[in-house]
Amino acid sequence: MPEVDHKMYEKVAKFDSTLVENMEILSSMDNYYDWITSWMRRFSGKRILDLGCGNGNLTNFFRDKELVVGLDYSKDYIKIFDDRFKGVKNFSSALVDATDEKAMLALKKLKFDTVITMNALEHIPNDQPAFDNVYKLLDKGGRFVIVVPAFGFLYSILDYEGGHFRRYTKKEIVLRLKKAGFKVEKIHYMNFAGAAGWWLIHKMMKKRIYSKGTFGLYNSLVPTFKFFENLIKPPVGLSVFAVARKV
Repeated sequence: MPEVDHKMYEKVAKFDSTLVENMEILSSMDNYYDWITSWMRRFSGKRILDLGCGNGNLTNFFRDKELVVGLDYSKDYIKIFDDRFKGVKNFSSALVDATDEKAMLALKKLKFDTVITMNALEHIPNDQPAFDNVYKLLDKGGRFVIVVPAFGFLYSILDYEGGHFRRYTKKEIVLRLKKAGFKVEKIHYMNFAGAAGWWLIHKMMKKRIYSKGTFGLYNSLVPTFKFFENLIKPPVGLSVFAVARKV
């Protein structure tokens, strides 16, 4: 995969508390998460590992499962996760780097049948070991259900400031999954409208727009986007959705 030229963003990047606070706006995007999880849950079993759980926005939609473990390498996120789900008996957390084989395989005893991940793999400088470790961790027949940012041409200042090393194509995800040993069962792009808006605002206009109003408007339109993309899968999208099975 061609490497992103990060140098072009170094002089204009802003790694401040405002950007971190703005990321929390995503917590209120219930329609968006419902869309993502409507796909993920179709391929999920009873024992779930959420790789890169962050503050638990995705994990929250799997409360009905037998076991749910939120995994992250950030102590701050794990603390937020633990506080959020305190008292939820089927939830627990793991402070683990997904590229650490020994630490990942220590979780194998929990017999996960599904690993889910949303917008986490792009944060890992060398991501192949994460794919490899998920394969080793899963029980036979288990699934790896993935959502990641799509297309390098959409890489923007917000990706850089968010700690993203890359955006993916379907081909790149397939190559990583097959190298790890997985059989790819499903893969497609999703969120065409989001890709169009991202390209216009963040690439062409070169603006940072992270506001409750903008995300609120988008969130209100998600059911319409979901309806049309359930009928026709777009050739381009803001994200790649993939499902792979351990054989």
